[in-house]
Amino acid sequence: MIARRTVLGLAAAALATPALARQATPPAPVSAPKDWIDPKTGHRIVRLSEEGGSKNLYFHQHGYTPQGDRLAITTPSGIALVDLKTFKLTPIPKTKDADLLFFPRGSRRLYYSVTAPGEGQPVDRPKTLYALDIDSGKAKVVGKLAQGQIASVNADETLLLGIVTYGGKPLQPNTVDDRKRFGQAEYAANGPDGKPLSFAKAKGVRMTERFETPTPMEIFTLDLKTGERKVVHASDKWLGHAQFSPTDPTLVMFCHEGPWHRVDRIWTVRTDGSALTKIHTRTMNFEIAGHEFFSADGKWIWYDLQTPRGQVFWIAGHELATGRKLYRRVEQNEWSVHYNVAADGVLFAGDGGDADMVAHAPDGKWLYAFRPETIRDAALPYYTDDLITVDKMASERLVDMSAHDYRLEPNLTFTPDQKWIVFTSNMHGANHVYAVEVAKR
Repeated sequence: MIARRTVLGLAAAALATPALARQATPPAPVSAPKDWIDPKTGHRIVRLSEEGGSKNLYFHQHGYTPQGDRLAITTPSGIALVDLKTFKLTPIPKTKDADLLFFPRGSRRLYYSVTAPGEGQPVDRPKTLYALDIDSGKAKVVGKLAQGQIASVNADETLLLGIVTYGGKPLQPNTVDDRKRFGQAEYAANGPDGKPLSFAKAKGVRMTERFETPTPMEIFTLDLKTGERKVVHASDKWLGHAQFSPTDPTLVMFCHEGPWHRVDRIWTVRTDGSALTKIHTRTMNFEIAGHEFFSADGKWIWYDLQTPRGQVFWIAGHELATGRKLYRRVEQNEWSVHYNVAADGVLFAGDGGDADMVAHAPDGKWLYAFRPETIRDAALPYYTDDLITVDKMASERLVDMSAHDYRLEPNLTFTPDQKWIVFTSNMHGANHVYAVEVAKR
């Protein structure tokens, strides 16, 4: 997953802002409990992983079977499947060096890739792509890449979506401790005085360096039947976050990556390269929008919106069929590195953030459930769809994340039955995958 995160520019660093000091080193690892009730929230939490160093997929990638009975995660020993009824973990043999990709929305074929050994960054080396039938245990090769990374599969499982950078450099040059604690790049940079910057500010420096370095990139499709590779969109600007609609097999969403206040980030395009469409246009200085994702029914694109950055916080929605805009307000402490939405399109969640991040939240280290509420005194009969509809989110704290080091992104996702929210945390020292029950016991 390290290579994919570099290429796709999955960058919470776009939100990075200066801080007074670098975050403290996490405490020494302690034994992670298996099943407990959070004493501050009353919600049940279950540890799904057995090995420290495990993690779930990135927040917009689909790790569940269509039936909702299995979840795929990455462990130090390889890919594993979690039974979501019993929480039993089953390792998948011969996947220690594999890169977990996703489950399609309509089949039980788990996709993963294996990178060829050699010099240079993994994203610049050839890859073999596999699909594993999890019921029969049979895996087959479904494609090969000379360079780049696969990011998504379309709704009818006919196309894979990939992204490639030609001549690119990693966001963070390897250092002695790079990726040692969190399994993802650990950004570092010095300020003008030669002293190390905070994590958030260092990440912003690296983001700006990459943004200001034009580098050829392509978003492409790979036909799963014929193996044909087609370029969907090419640019020397930084592209990232490529993902297929969960329901429309020809619709692709991607972003113009970089410091969010310098880009109109969110775009869609058809697989034949047509209908390039900007989803959100900034209207004020220092406005930012990003970490975009589709609703489960494919009808909405949701994203983090701040007007301006670090001041006013929204979970914003764009309805694809009509262009209608819906902004839902969250408070400073409720701003989250990532948001997500359940299958019903109503229940949302956020994974919080620390005081070094964009919201500078004094008490933001919580995992939240959000439910929309109409603003008091709203004159709904007079609303028109050509104007932005504004309401707010009522929040509920689910998990105390005070011991979590947010240099690791929790990457929360809803289980298909929306009874649980899965996330990765280092709250007990080592990275583990957990699930919190949405209903309080």
